Amino acid sequence: MKKKKWLKILCNLDLFIASLAMIVLTLVTAGSVVMRYVVRKPILWQEEVQSFCQIWMIFLGASVAFRTGSIVAIEMVVESLPEKAQKIVGYVVDVIVLFVLAFLMMKSQAYITQVFGKSGRLTPNLRLPYSLVYGIAPYGCALMMISYLLSKYLPQFVKDIDIDVGKPEEEVSAK
Repeated sequence: MKKKKWLKILCNLDLFIASLAMIVLTLVTAGSVVMRYVVRKPILWQEEVQSFCQIWMIFLGASVAFRTGSIVAIEMVVESLPEKAQKIVGYVVDVIVLFVLAFLMMKSQAYITQVFGKSGRLTPNLRLPYSLVYGIAPYGCALMMISYLLSKYLPQFVKDIDIDVGKPEEEVSAK
């Protein structure tokens, strides 16, 4: 029982971090509005934290979206095809999705290493390395590929480990 709980926590770490980034983003944005317009002393580091949170939230949140099937899909054309053609189109889509994510992963890693890694550039106010801020991109792409494959080909595994996100509670009927 405890093993399964740890597996759920580990496999939903992207959801937790993306949620935490969303909370921090919301608090910093609200706090900066108050500081700027009420106290008249703007927070100097707000933009850095907001960028950091947005980048991490997007890349980790996309992984959760792939895993939970919350990605946008237009299936009208595919569903009008015969069953055999649907399977072929499904495999073609798999190859395209995985190719695009792998390409993005490799290019983002190369870009981060080239632009930020060697120079050691830091953010102006908080002095965070830019490689930390943008470094989530290749990992997020890898997580998206894993989540895509798991949700498509091992849905029972995803169902066992996933936290029930957005699923309505069972309704209690009055008798």
